[in-house]
Amino acid sequence: MVLYASETWTLNVDVQRALETFERKVLRTIFGPVQEQGCWRTRYNFELYRLYKGPQVTQIIRSNRLRWLGHVWRTPENNPNRLHTFKNPGGARSRGRPLTRWLDDTENDIKILKIKNWQRVALGRLSWKKCCRGS
Repeated sequence: MVLYASETWTLNVDVQRALETFERKVLRTIFGPVQEQGCWRTRYNFELYRLYKGPQVTQIIRSNRLRWLGHVWRTPENNPNRLHTFKNPGGARSRGRPLTRWLDDTENDIKILKIKNWQRVALGRLSWKKCCRGS
């Protein structure tokens, strides 16, 4: 339920920190406390991640975003989703620091994964799926 529509999210530092905190809180509930020398204590973060071998929530969100990017890129050029995703809307942005755009966030994920020519790779479903799993 936490990841519903996560492929369309942009993650700033505050949202990322809140998701990671929530994930650790759930993991502490699942794995429970530890008894040491007759006293109970909560598990440390490194203990939680050692027990839980799956990917973190933020990594799953990045993977979902890249999967959605490939899906949108493979649609026809006149598709409204593709037009709204890749075309510049024009006009002036409001004053102050601009909000992070979804495409900027996904391009940052592509740079982290060091994917060259992502447009060509995304056209092949199997090759794009392999790239998305690497995140």
